[in-house]
Amino acid sequence: MTKKQLIIGAAIVIVLAAFACACLDKQPTESEEIKIGAVLPLTGDGAKYGQSAKSGLDLAVEEINANGGIKGKFINVIYEDTKMEPKEGTSAVLKLLTIEKVPAIIGAMASSVTLAIAPIAEENKVVLLSPVSSSPLITDAGDYIFRNT
Repeated sequence: MTKKQLIIGAAIVIVLAAFACACLDKQPTESEEIKIGAVLPLTGDGAKYGQSAKSGLDLAVEEINANGGIKGKFINVIYEDTKMEPKEGTSAVLKLLTIEKVPAIIGAMASSVTLAIAPIAEENKVVLLSPVSSSPLITDAGDYIFRNT
């Protein structure tokens, strides 16, 4: 993993964790952790990219948590596999929203998957930050949809 990948991973985690922490502060119950979802191609054609991104995120989370987390809350990234397929990405995001109740999601790593999951994130007012999707359509996908490319 390159230093650039580590820095980008850490920046993404910090931004989303800060947003998630702000959302958690508005909820009536206190949580000991900040949950962030990540939809990555962990298997299939894009697995080498997804596994690299996962390694960067894990390293950033480990470092942040070792230094006390954010506002004393530890980050917990919940990973779901998209297999770089829009249908799989949709299922992954629905699981993260309905079961895990994450306030923010990192992913996807393919424009086709990001464009498939963007309407779901937008409708649920959940921040979606894609680290590598490059389609210009993502720019106008909604107020909660961002890309870092």
